[in-house]
Amino acid sequence: MVLGSLDKMVQLQKNTANIRNICVLAHVDHGKTTLADCLISSNGIISSRLAGKLRYMDSREDEQIRGITMKSSAISLHYTEDDCIVKMAKKFTINPKSS
Repeated sequence: MVLGSLDKMVQLQKNTANIRNICVLAHVDHGKTTLADCLISSNGIISSRLAGKLRYMDSREDEQIRGITMKSSAISLHYTEDDCIVKMAKKFTINPKSS
């Protein structure tokens, strides 16, 4: 989901109860960069066609040349709950929030 303005993103980040931090950790060549590119493309930052190929989070020149991620990176993304997906995900949620 693409946000309309920087001001809107700043407002959303002030509500810290809705912020979720994640870390993607996996063995070499198991799709960490591809997953990151897919998440970034879902926010309209890069084309979904380039997800997995662009290596958006690999900003260092040596990472781009060698084709491997060597340093951690961070990015803020925005997601809106979809009621249908929330209902399906409840059976997989370990610590669901109380309703």
